[in-house]
Amino acid sequence: MPEAKRVCPNCDGVGFLYNEETFTRTPCRCKIAEYMTKHLGTEIAKAETIYESPLYELAEKSGDLPPLDRTKENLHIKGLSWAALLPHLKLCLWPKGIFFNFRIVTDEKIKTVFVGAEAYNQRSRSKRDDMVTMNSLNDLLGKEYDFVIIRLGFLGHSNGAAAGSVKEALMIRDVEQRPTWVVEEPCSPFGPDHFTYSDDLAEYIDRNYKTVEFKGDGRVDVPRGFKGADDIVGGVEDVDLSIKTPATRPAKVHPPLPDSVIPADETVEIEMPGDGQPRKWKPNKPKWKKRGGGGPA
Repeated sequence: MPEAKRVCPNCDGVGFLYNEETFTRTPCRCKIAEYMTKHLGTEIAKAETIYESPLYELAEKSGDLPPLDRTKENLHIKGLSWAALLPHLKLCLWPKGIFFNFRIVTDEKIKTVFVGAEAYNQRSRSKRDDMVTMNSLNDLLGKEYDFVIIRLGFLGHSNGAAAGSVKEALMIRDVEQRPTWVVEEPCSPFGPDHFTYSDDLAEYIDRNYKTVEFKGDGRVDVPRGFKGADDIVGGVEDVDLSIKTPATRPAKVHPPLPDSVIPADETVEIEMPGDGQPRKWKPNKPKWKKRGGGGPA
């Protein structure tokens, strides 16, 4: 039997609180939580609630500005798994309300939009008017987004457009003077073997973004997004020492034909490479084809 839905004791499930003197109503806390869950997404809204973070500090009084709000800066965040970062995002985004427009994207999504794979004219004619299309990176993370988070490490193979597309996305945000966070997770270290890495992109991030490095949370996620990630399980290279490498077999060498003409019915001995033992070799008899007779003149 399904569990009965719990009714809010403040509003009796109505969702609003009525003021009989002013004939006004205000959203109840349960209704605000409902709105925020839809706005933030279940993943962030249902994350653990924390009250301290190096990324955000709550204001002492309602209506005051927060003493610290790093969603207004360009940051390169390192050291935390995504699951461990979610409570910090919840603390940063919840106080801003439903009118704070933000977006979370991956490097794979940026690359796909950059090469035009999600453009309107690339969609099926029967479906493109009913689905979201992205004709450019401006559509994906333009100035209408107050805040953007880019997660690295979601490409399954090397792609020449990946690093350039991410750099272009960051430059678009910079021109619009909109803050952006680049998130590098421990399971996908951003370096020369990373599928989104380039020296140019790394230099751009180092020059324009402040690094915030957390201490590891101990979580071990599946490695991804870099060369050799598929060979690592649980952070350890997957090597089975019980498997023996088969010995390399020598290439088969055919004996050279003798220089002299050998009659077809004669057998000769030729020394084979390897063991030095003679082997009997007999040339095949040539197969002659009978010439067809000519017809009448």
